[in-house]
Amino acid sequence: MGKSGEEIFKELLGKEQQAKGAYLTDVENVVISLDKGTYSKRDHLCGILFDYVEKASLGNAIDLQAKDDEARFLILNQILSAKNAPLGKWPTKKELPLWQQVDLNLAIHKGSGDVYEEIGKAVATQKSKAEKQELLQELLASNLVEKASVLAQYDKPDDAFESFEFYHGPEKNHAYAEYPAKWHRIRNDKINEYSMLVTAKDEAWLSEVCKEMTKDERPMEHIAALFGNDEERKVFFENEIAPMVAAYRAAHAPEERLPKYLKAREAFLAQKKVVEDLQASLDKLQTDFLKNWQEDKMRSKNLREAEAAIEHSQKAMDSSKQTREPLLKERDEVKADLDEITKQVDEADAAAQEAKKEWSRYNMIVRTGFDKEQELRNSVTGLAKIFSKKKYDAAQEEADKVQKEAIEAQEKAPAAEKKMKELTAKYNTLAEQEAQIRGALDGLTDRISQLNKAINAAQVMITNREDEKEQILHALDSVKKERESILERWKSETGDDARVMLDVDFVKELFSDDAKLSKKRAGENPWLSRHFRKEREKLFVLAEDFQKAFLEASGCCMANLATLAQYWGDWKKDGEKITFHAADIEDTVPSLWQTLFLLVPMAAFALPTIASSFIDTKKPGLYGTVAIEGTDKLAPESVVGALYRGRNALIIRN
Repeated sequence: MGKSGEEIFKELLGKEQQAKGAYLTDVENVVISLDKGTYSKRDHLCGILFDYVEKASLGNAIDLQAKDDEARFLILNQILSAKNAPLGKWPTKKELPLWQQVDLNLAIHKGSGDVYEEIGKAVATQKSKAEKQELLQELLASNLVEKASVLAQYDKPDDAFESFEFYHGPEKNHAYAEYPAKWHRIRNDKINEYSMLVTAKDEAWLSEVCKEMTKDERPMEHIAALFGNDEERKVFFENEIAPMVAAYRAAHAPEERLPKYLKAREAFLAQKKVVEDLQASLDKLQTDFLKNWQEDKMRSKNLREAEAAIEHSQKAMDSSKQTREPLLKERDEVKADLDEITKQVDEADAAAQEAKKEWSRYNMIVRTGFDKEQELRNSVTGLAKIFSKKKYDAAQEEADKVQKEAIEAQEKAPAAEKKMKELTAKYNTLAEQEAQIRGALDGLTDRISQLNKAINAAQVMITNREDEKEQILHALDSVKKERESILERWKSETGDDARVMLDVDFVKELFSDDAKLSKKRAGENPWLSRHFRKEREKLFVLAEDFQKAFLEASGCCMANLATLAQYWGDWKKDGEKITFHAADIEDTVPSLWQTLFLLVPMAAFALPTIASSFIDTKKPGLYGTVAIEGTDKLAPESVVGALYRGRNALIIRN
């Protein structure tokens, strides 16, 4: 939560402009609620109040200067969508300029999306005197129509309330006076979202605003009123509340006034449908245009990506082919070298094997020859030498021959062994060279294979991307035809249905250095037509008429207004002011104020009077929109009461 309630309180007290009097009461209310744990940043405008107290900055605004034209286009299209425009419009018979419409659409919080999330519950803007008046009128018109839309769900006005008895009154059933005997709370709290309080340090400015709001004849004579001090409340009681309550009590209100209410509701709802149907048709063209623009952007981006991918793949394929060419030539050369070395290896191997056989033969003769010699010499023994001399001599001759061969083999074996070793070494050397050449060939083959794969993959990629490109071009052609159709629909809107299209070119001109061109664009209101403006103006007047009929037919409203006058001290009992018990005040007073906001859609209070006026309403969120003028000249403590009782804030700087 950041700083504690006590720290904030001490910080406010330590400021040069110390919180005094009524301001101090509001600050204390916040601190007490913080200490009790009944008040947090999540409650309505509480987070904004904390930020203001801690950082001395109030409200939020969109920084479009830091964006490019397309980002500005998307933001403005989101804000200025016809579906985000108010259903009601103050009957000025003229279009709002662009930036007024932007501020208004943000302030009524109908839209959704990242822009609205960023802005949150507080909208800050800087306005001239005339622009302030215009913006407040339009905001009031929007709130009144939205409030009427919720009230219109009830067949009888009193169905919109739930009734409660007082707990501590001195009269029968604990009432404080004969009339009213009960107090009443609005069932649907959404109704309270559309109440509006305007405040400023300058009470004269507030008075001028209210007079401007009521200068024309209106179905609701008191559509705006200045409160705050006893005299203002007393005048309002005498001129508005007392006659209204008296007239209601003197007549059979439910029977006599209900038909008027139902007729006014029927007229309001019928016109609301006209406006909503028109709004839907306006929104459709804009939605179709934006969707077409976004699809064109997406398809064009995809086309650029496909073309870039084709170019990249083509370059990669060409590079791979270029790299492959010398490798193919080198592979052929290495392959020829390998064939030659393989032939030499085979020849060397054959020679080495032959030498090995020769050496082995000599070894075999040596190993077996001398043994065979002895065997032959000993083959004829004893008397056989005498009686078989011929046989003996033949054996000796054979032995001599074997001996001679063994001796010759023994002499030739070393040379044969040397030759064998030389030929074997030559073979090993050639075989090693062959292995190296074969390894080089395998390496070249692998590299060529990888390049072939890369070339094939690039070719597949090019083929796929070319197919994709054709599909994108076909889709872009469809997008172009759809855009032409949208533009034809837009051009066909003429007369009161004519309107300005918000596109990137419009945004470029809006933010152009050409002051004349920029001013021209800022004076236009994209996407909305005169027809829509006229129908919304009608709806606002019917909403006034309907809400007036609602009030006049509601016994609950009359009872609450009477109780509010008693609470103020303007409606006395036997000439004496009625004093309410603290417990009844805590329960009842918020509902009494909310009923007053039904009677007076825009209540104005000078900043110094807010705390004293609402001293008995300690819970946040009493009213819907709080508009604070001149915040650049205000100390934090002065707006505490206005902010923590509101739900949405419009911050207007000078």
